[in-house]
Amino acid sequence: MFEVRVPMTSANVGCGFDTLGMAFQIYSVFTFEKNEKLEFYGFDKQFCNENNLVYIAFKKALEYLNKPIIGVKISVKEQAPIARGLGSSATCVVAGIYGAYLLTNTEINKNEILKIATEIEGHPDNVAPAIFGNLCASCSVDGNPYNVQYDVDERFNFIALIPNFETKTEEARKALPKELNFKDAIYSLSRLGIVLKSFENYDTEILKNILDDKIHEPYRKLLIHEYDEVRNICESIDSCGFFISGSGSTLINIIKDEKNLNEITEKLKSLKYEWKAIITKVDKKGTIFTL
Repeated sequence: MFEVRVPMTSANVGCGFDTLGMAFQIYSVFTFEKNEKLEFYGFDKQFCNENNLVYIAFKKALEYLNKPIIGVKISVKEQAPIARGLGSSATCVVAGIYGAYLLTNTEINKNEILKIATEIEGHPDNVAPAIFGNLCASCSVDGNPYNVQYDVDERFNFIALIPNFETKTEEARKALPKELNFKDAIYSLSRLGIVLKSFENYDTEILKNILDDKIHEPYRKLLIHEYDEVRNICESIDSCGFFISGSGSTLINIIKDEKNLNEITEKLKSLKYEWKAIITKVDKKGTIFTL
């Protein structure tokens, strides 16, 4: 039996729409065990069948490797919240592929795994950091994913603000305009290189001023209840960067002093919706596995 631990991720990271993704030290954990039949343990009943995304990825990887397995028992011990913008589908996909490699005694090849995962997900922005860790810039060219990792300074603290409501990726995509103003595109793209360097160098003041976006966040924030209220609370206490995690509904606030988490948490209690605040740092290892 193998245990696979996959970091939850945050795609876009402000101005890096469909390009950047960051891995956090919050994890989804699955186990894979050879079995006489297909079995699931720990999943909601609706996911205990062949439409389980972990199993779909598992089968896809087996096809890629041309290695059959009669049966498998897949268990979930911890899982990213669904439809919250923390890469829940990416963690399932990456874990399933790893499970196929491990149970067939195939040497782990992260670039191969990235290719398979991108084929399933359709884009690499979440699966790249889930596999490699850290902050990743990625794209897909003619079906081939490319990925570069940036080392985020360990002094950064991230608060994942997770509400008790979902934002479906499909709805978030529909909220985007069909055409984009040229100036808005330049607004975001011109910041991208500086953002990457700021994360490496712990340039908190620069990051605070340039992390804003005009490609997707102005439209998606309208789908997130109490977005303005949560942002105002964070920026009034401690914030050197604030952005929507993936397509939402989770919001990310970057803080200097982790002691300010308690004050932010207390202020959030005054809002109508329930917001869970989890402090974390960037995961630098990506997916790991143990026997």
